[in-house]
Amino acid sequence: MAVTDNTRLSPHTTSNIPMTRGYDLFNRTAAMIFFSQALLWLSLLIRWATFNVINWQPLAIELALAQWPAAVAYVVFGGLLALSLATGVMLLRETRHARSLGLAAAAITLAAGALYYVLAREFYGTALLLGLGGMAFVLLRRQTAWSLAFPSAYWLLVFFLIPLAIVFVVSLGERARLGAVTFDLTNPASLFDDYGRIFSRINGDFIYLRIFARSLWLALLNTAICLLFAYPFAYWIARQPASRRNILIFLVMIPFWTNFLVRTYAWMLILRDSGLINNFWSITLHEQAVRLAEISPLFDWLARATSQKLPLLYNFPSVLLGLFYGYLPFMVLPLYTNLEKVNWSLLEAASDLYAGRWQSFRRVLLPLTLPGVIAGSIIVFIPSLGAYVTPDLMGGAKVALLGNLLQQQFMTVRDWPFGSAISFIMMAVMLAATLVYFRVSAESERTTEITVAHDK
Repeated sequence: MAVTDNTRLSPHTTSNIPMTRGYDLFNRTAAMIFFSQALLWLSLLIRWATFNVINWQPLAIELALAQWPAAVAYVVFGGLLALSLATGVMLLRETRHARSLGLAAAAITLAAGALYYVLAREFYGTALLLGLGGMAFVLLRRQTAWSLAFPSAYWLLVFFLIPLAIVFVVSLGERARLGAVTFDLTNPASLFDDYGRIFSRINGDFIYLRIFARSLWLALLNTAICLLFAYPFAYWIARQPASRRNILIFLVMIPFWTNFLVRTYAWMLILRDSGLINNFWSITLHEQAVRLAEISPLFDWLARATSQKLPLLYNFPSVLLGLFYGYLPFMVLPLYTNLEKVNWSLLEAASDLYAGRWQSFRRVLLPLTLPGVIAGSIIVFIPSLGAYVTPDLMGGAKVALLGNLLQQQFMTVRDWPFGSAISFIMMAVMLAATLVYFRVSAESERTTEITVAHDK
């Protein structure tokens, strides 16, 4: 016989049940950061204590502390180790003053990072300490948005914005003897001489402008060719059954498994004078043409044409071929992603309204896929404009582009200010292209929303 309990908890009964509070995610995460700091200080302390036993390779901080008595390093490493451990334990237990101690410890870590850079002038250790201290500080301030964005924002700050600012400062200087960079602050107008140098004549010719125009033309041409081939290919993939689409996209991504430099060398082996194409042209086909010419004079032209090698390498078309092969997948993927989301019934509706294929494409399909077209064009155009490996290997010394010019200024001539100025002009062009992308995308989305609202 089953016994059922029909009693229910009243509101007064539930109020007497003790409520357990969950752990604080901010405190737990900050505690993990302080424990990682403790491991860092412990490893440095062990290294310092065992220098006479183990032949360690000295670090920058150890070389800086070696100028002081040995006890100073023990006090510094030991004190920071004890502080990090105590802060981490208190944050895990969520004691009363744990958050205040954590904020103080984070501030000490930030100060230690700044002092470390002053003493050792070492970048990576400074970035590590400032990153750990800043992350702990943001967590203990309980700022959710900043806590989520801090790792990526700090990475961009350290490895993008700060180097970008350094490059801009260098572009305002002048090359001195032995490649050093100097600044003439007495004449502010001279700080931008390297920017004007790009637009100046050299021996009566605008050499740098010609290189810039050639690079821009090559990037635009490569983008247009990639779009011309990628759009119908992506359209064909998007119209295939779902099971087959995954295989086709997998085949498109297979070239990414091989290093870009290796793929470029493979094309050089194919296009060189003793490569596959020229061997077939000047040996196999030439021998057959000579035999046919002995039979009939109609083949004399073929025998004469195949007697010389084809100029397939170290020219502008070979560079364009290498860029097209390298960046075609970058055009296919965003186009396919956009085409996959298209409502194909709209094309059928256009056909029912007596629209031809060209009208359906121009009035329906192209506006719907315009964001993918622009995204793929930007992704291809930007690296094509600054390409270095492909023009250097497949173009040789005959095709000079902006990437080769930058390498020459930084590594050969050691004119860092001029190279930095060229870099900033390139970034200005790329930024303009990106702004065009965002504006056209916004207008396309606005047009689509208006069309959908009108249809409703």
